[in-house]
Amino acid sequence: MKRLGIVALESSHVDAYCRIFNLPDDEWHLDGARVVALCTQDNTQERIDELCAKFGIETVVDSPEALVPLVDAAMMLGRDGAQHCEQTLPFLRAGKPCFVDKPFAHSIEDAALMIETARANSAPITTSSSLRYAIELEEAADKIAALGELRHCSLIGPGELFFYGIHLSDVLMRLMGPGVEAVSDLREESIDLLSVTYGEGRSATLQVLRNTAYVFAVTLIGTQGTLDLQPHDPRNYVVQMQAFLRMLETGEEPVPEAEMLEAVRILVAADRSAKQGGRPVRLAEVYPWKRPF
Repeated sequence: MKRLGIVALESSHVDAYCRIFNLPDDEWHLDGARVVALCTQDNTQERIDELCAKFGIETVVDSPEALVPLVDAAMMLGRDGAQHCEQTLPFLRAGKPCFVDKPFAHSIEDAALMIETARANSAPITTSSSLRYAIELEEAADKIAALGELRHCSLIGPGELFFYGIHLSDVLMRLMGPGVEAVSDLREESIDLLSVTYGEGRSATLQVLRNTAYVFAVTLIGTQGTLDLQPHDPRNYVVQMQAFLRMLETGEEPVPEAEMLEAVRILVAADRSAKQGGRPVRLAEVYPWKRPF
């Protein structure tokens, strides 16, 4: 039984993952791990008490460093991706596997530092939107394959660029893979409208909408047809945690390194584009490392 620790407690994802690991009679339950300790990051005492009572957790610490010796693996679940790197590094330096919730990071520098530190210490690391593991994508696998080569992917979702846009860029990585050449973002008050080019005629559009219903939509266009999907089934959290458990058991990361990084690079390039009037920004401009991930 793997001992898990959670850093940062404000997100509803904390409840979902504790439900999966700590409630053995729940329909979502997965064997193999249990959340044994929490690390508060300025969370309220009311929130801490709620989680401890609901999920049978007895240990609470106030820093990632204090959590390291208490667990076999850690989950960074804070909503602010800008803090994920600082929170994750103590575990990676100790050689402990990590799951970093979306968004992985707000900068490609932070994302690359986490990957490099994981490699240097033989510590498996993964990150993903739960939509990468959407039940609807799993169930539509044969239909997607029947589309032939995917030439265009349109993804629509709510929120703002980094916190919710990562849902779209991560699903794009699952469906069309890495290799994006350039991104432009025509940002308005109510929308980030991203145009993504792969080269060789492949492309994508990502629309991040403010003030809309909480809904995601995917349209795929291939050489042999089209397909519309609306991912919404919350069981995607269970599939996501099954992948995390396999990583703990095997050491094999479920999301390729290039996809973890490129999902962030797309958003960084989009933000730079929006701040420069929507000009296309090549991903090479936000990729200044010698190592070819």
